[in-house]
Amino acid sequence: MHRVIEEIIDSNEWRDGDFAKLKVNSSRVDESLWCRMCIPIIYAHWEGFVASSLKIMIDHLNDMKLSTEKIPTRLVVVGLSDTYRTLSGKQSFEQRLEFTNKFRSLIKETIKFRNKIDTKSNLKSNVLNELCQMFGFEFENFNGIIGDIDRLVHVRNSIAHGENSMKPDMNNVQKYIEAVTQAMDILIGEINNFLINEDYLLKTNINEPQIS
Repeated sequence: MHRVIEEIIDSNEWRDGDFAKLKVNSSRVDESLWCRMCIPIIYAHWEGFVASSLKIMIDHLNDMKLSTEKIPTRLVVVGLSDTYRTLSGKQSFEQRLEFTNKFRSLIKETIKFRNKIDTKSNLKSNVLNELCQMFGFEFENFNGIIGDIDRLVHVRNSIAHGENSMKPDMNNVQKYIEAVTQAMDILIGEINNFLINEDYLLKTNINEPQIS
C-alpha cells in the first residue's frame, strides 16, 4: 500500500462513525424525516471523500515537481486546466497569440496541479467518469454500484429542491451507505494502483502524443 493511501484512510476514517450513526436512529426521530435527513449527509460524505482523497493525491504529485516531458498528455491537460478557459468565446488574433505564448511557456515549466476538485456539486456517474479519465482510473470498476450512486444523487437533489415525492426508508439508507462505502474502497484501490504503478509518468507508447 502506498503511503498516500494511509494518509487518505486516516483523513477519512471519521466517516465510518457517521455512517454507523445514520444506520441507527438512536434519537428516535420520525423515521420518514430521519431517512430524508440521512440522504444529503450520505451524499456529502461521498463527494467529500472523493474531493479529499484526490486532493491528497494531487498534493503528492505536486511535491514531486513533475515536468510536462515526463507525464502523460491527459495529466498535462489537467495541469493546464485554467489556461484553457481563455479559449471560450470568440478570440481575436491578439488573444490567441497571448494564449499560445502563455501555453508554450507553461509546458516548459514544472507542472502544477490545482488541488481543488470540481465535482460540479453533483457527483454522479458522468462526473466520476470524467475524473477517472483525467487520471487514467478504471471507471468500469464502479459498474456494480454506480447505479445506486446515481440514484442517491437523484434522491438528494430532489430533497434539496423541496420535492415531497421522494420517501426513502431505512432500507434505502442502508443501500446508499453500502454503495458509497464500496465506491470509496474502489477509488482507494484506483489511487493506490496509480501511485504504485507510477501511472503519472509517461510510458513508452506509440499511441501517446508527445509534448514538444
